[in-house]
Amino acid sequence: MKALIKWFAGFFEDQKGSASSKRAVLYWAMGLVTYMVVKNATTEIAMNMEIFWGLIGLVIVGLGLATSEFFKNLPATKNKNVD
Repeated sequence: MKALIKWFAGFFEDQKGSASSKRAVLYWAMGLVTYMVVKNATTEIAMNMEIFWGLIGLVIVGLGLATSEFFKNLPATKNKNVD
C-alpha cells in the first residue's frame, strides 16, 4: 500500500522531488474536463461550452508549464555551424 501511495504522489512531484502546484492544477483541470465530457455523454444535461473551453485552456497552459520543468535544467549545447 505504501508503494502505491508513493507511486501516486510521484505524479505531483517536480524534478527536485518537491510538490508541484502546477501539476496539481493540471490534474484537477483534466479531471474536471473528463467529468464534463462523461456527464454530457451519459445524461441529457448540456455542457457549458465557455467553462469547457476555459478548462481546456487551463489544461494546455498546465501542460506547457509542467513540461517546461523538464527542459529548464538541460545543459546548453553550442551550435557548431555559427561562426
